[in-house]
Amino acid sequence: MWKAEYSVGVGPIDDQHQRLFQLFASLMEAIHNNRAVDEIDKIFVQLRGYVTSHFRFEERLMRKGGFPATEEHENLHDKIRENLCEFRSRFLKAEDEEGRFHVIDEVVVFLTNWLTGHILGEDRQYMPYLNTPEVQKIANLYYHDEKG
Repeated sequence: MWKAEYSVGVGPIDDQHQRLFQLFASLMEAIHNNRAVDEIDKIFVQLRGYVTSHFRFEERLMRKGGFPATEEHENLHDKIRENLCEFRSRFLKAEDEEGRFHVIDEVVVFLTNWLTGHILGEDRQYMPYLNTPEVQKIANLYYHDEKG
């Protein structure tokens, strides 16, 4: 669940982070309610797609703001995307319900640690570079263009 303490001070990024929490909650709900494999997979696909667009947005702003650790942050993003792909693949290849539950347990731990740890840790590092009037203006323009 989203908390105000997760805010990085850039409205569009905070909105995207909140959406990531919503997708995680949808995944948890689907798992808790024993939804079909294809329904859970749809949420995996949505989550992966949203993560990809969010990371692209965030990385663009880090470059605009002159964040010196942009490349390292992008590498972290790459690892997160790879993990999500691997989890989805393992989930779909699991031969039985027990195998799928094992993967789901790993996914829950990973997403919980990532959403809170990454936002409260790594994302905090770019705050001074993105919390400038110029980058805020660019963020709002990009965000509204992407939302269409």
